[in-house]
Amino acid sequence: MELVINIQRGLLQTSNNTLIKERDQLQTSYNTLTKERDQLQTSHNTLTKERDQLQTSYNTLTKEKDQLQTSYNTLTKERDQLQTNYNTLTKEKDKLQTSYNTLTKERDQLQTSCNTLTKERDQLQKEIERLKQSSVEKGWKKLGSSCYYVSTESKSWEESRQDCRNRGAHLVVINSQEQQTLVNWLCGRKNYVWIGLTDSVTEGTWKWVDNTPLTTKYWNSGDPNGGRAENCVYFYSWTSDKGEWWDYDCSYKYRWICEK
Repeated sequence: MELVINIQRGLLQTSNNTLIKERDQLQTSYNTLTKERDQLQTSHNTLTKERDQLQTSYNTLTKEKDQLQTSYNTLTKERDQLQTNYNTLTKEKDKLQTSYNTLTKERDQLQTSCNTLTKERDQLQKEIERLKQSSVEKGWKKLGSSCYYVSTESKSWEESRQDCRNRGAHLVVINSQEQQTLVNWLCGRKNYVWIGLTDSVTEGTWKWVDNTPLTTKYWNSGDPNGGRAENCVYFYSWTSDKGEWWDYDCSYKYRWICEK
């Protein structure tokens, strides 16, 4: 009996030892698991925090992305508008360039024409001067801006007028004191010359041969007084510094003065 008890006690002791060992192993495992759990909890908390931070960053990036998308869309629209404007301006620039080239060509042609006309003008001016000089050499006197021819023969007023026309001039016109003095000098003392004044068109209405009306007058006292019989005017030089006008019969023959 005692042997049985000893055997049972031995078995129980072995079981107890085994249980103690298993308990200690379980305690160790529990402790290990607890530690791992705590570590996992810490990692979980860390990950949760990181996740929240990432979520915040994600939300911020999403907002920024949307803003950038809006800006991108706006810039794309502006770019398209600018491209359209650029294309329009390029087209206008090409048209302006074409117009500029055309105007440049026309300007060059005009410049060439201007140069040609200038050359022709200068040649004509020289020819005019030559003709003026030639006229002076043939009996004309150049005084101021006009030339004067004093005839050496006598003719009627109409014949005198025609002679002046044939010379490319007209009977002298006197419309200032300076010209009155000049004609008196050309006429010479106590000489008679026809001048370009007549009322043959309308009696009493005196006009110069260049169709200008009579304004400045240097009539002899009592003239004009010939009525319809005396429709032309001659110049009479009393002295070297005084001359007057007389109306007279146009058919009478006097010398004359042409002006051009």
